[in-house]
Amino acid sequence: MKSKTLLVAAIFSVLLSHSAESQVAIDSLILNGKKQIKESVDSWNIQRLISSRGFFERLVSDTTYPWLIHYYIAYADMRIHIYYFSKNDKENAEKFVDDGIKHLEKSIELKSDFAEGYALLGSLLGNKIALNPMLGMNLGMKSAANIKKAFDLDPENPRISLIAGESAYYTPKKFGGGKDRAMEHIEKAIAYFKTYKPVSPVMPTWGEDEAYTYRGLIQSDLGELDAAKKSFQQALEINPDNLWVKLNLLPSLEKKIKESDAGEK
Repeated sequence: MKSKTLLVAAIFSVLLSHSAESQVAIDSLILNGKKQIKESVDSWNIQRLISSRGFFERLVSDTTYPWLIHYYIAYADMRIHIYYFSKNDKENAEKFVDDGIKHLEKSIELKSDFAEGYALLGSLLGNKIALNPMLGMNLGMKSAANIKKAFDLDPENPRISLIAGESAYYTPKKFGGGKDRAMEHIEKAIAYFKTYKPVSPVMPTWGEDEAYTYRGLIQSDLGELDAAKKSFQQALEINPDNLWVKLNLLPSLEKKIKESDAGEK
């Protein structure tokens, strides 16, 4: 009896060891995949973005964090969608937004208390409306409901406030959006980023520089040019590789400031 107990204990120990090794391996792969997405987003490189999405697709059969793998595929889909949308490639923009929605629905099915999944789903539903405004009545309500669910689950998660702020920024005031509403959410996101700690490094960590970027965009829209410049500079302090800010938004703003100063003389 004693030898049988020792055998069971030994088998259990081996299984635990293998399980721990497996988790370390998948954690390492996820961290690698997150790095790939960040670098491709920063450089606005569509081929690298698609490659980083494929990296996570190859992990989809892993049973350690299946819901998280689907989330990261959808996150890559969102960034790819934005790229194609900016290039007026509606076919590819729609293809990747639809794929992202599918993966987020699967992520939520696998883990119903995953707040980040609901928030990103709300964002992608909003992106789908941008492709076809006729869907606004139905998908707008679904988008808002998913973001609300995310807030209910994790009210001080900065990415949820960021997504809510971005949604409000692109939504007309008469439909519940507007610059003032967007700024409320963005300011909360910035504050939450200072204190929020993910439960594990494999969890989502993106967005802090994006929060300052959107604050700068809103400030610029409101004519607060010096404040906008400071926000863009803060975004670059957090992420010096953010080429959207470095090569586009900040130079354009500085030109606008010079023109405004010249006009006042």
